[in-house]
Amino acid sequence: MRKSYAFVLGGLFVALDIVLGRALAVDVVFLRVSFSFVPIALAGAIFGPMWNGVLCVASDVLGFLLVPSQGAFHPGLTLSAFLSGFLYGLFLRGLRGKADGRGDARETGQGGGRSGTRSAEQLARIPRIPHIDADSMVLRALFASICVNILIHALLNTYWISTIYQKTYTVYFATRIVSATIMIPVQTIVITLLWRYLGKYIESAVIPKIAQK
Repeated sequence: MRKSYAFVLGGLFVALDIVLGRALAVDVVFLRVSFSFVPIALAGAIFGPMWNGVLCVASDVLGFLLVPSQGAFHPGLTLSAFLSGFLYGLFLRGLRGKADGRGDARETGQGGGRSGTRSAEQLARIPRIPHIDADSMVLRALFASICVNILIHALLNTYWISTIYQKTYTVYFATRIVSATIMIPVQTIVITLLWRYLGKYIESAVIPKIAQK
């Protein structure tokens, strides 16, 4: 992994998540409407489940420190942030697509000359990136959106919020489940469109830089 490149890219996604999720979010009756899922989903497609979960934890903690007025800090909500990032990474990258080979035997140098061909050692450093086409991304985005919005936002986060404000669970759940249901098609469409236009670039230029040994 090229650590400096991954670190900068991860920091960019964290910053975007904080801006979209806190500074530009709209609060309506204990609901927070935002497009912070965009950088989280893109980071998940690039970094995979575990590292995307870590990025979401960093975003949650830093977001509270930078903009404390936008919500109370709660370890449960931080756990939910990790699970959300993990699920996006799992569905958008972790479940492997068709491996995209980046080289073959014909590219291997035979005589050690300066023929411009790649050596076996150079080929070994080029990762095989699982390819995810735009059509399969529709289902991946749909399943990710359902899991995150229903399991995390509507069910788990409602529990954390009810403990913070000492209110009955059902008081918040009734409104949050409506918001989660609305966001599922919105997130599915946005993520699919982003992948349709950015997917090839991400798979050919971004992920190899992070995965290269």
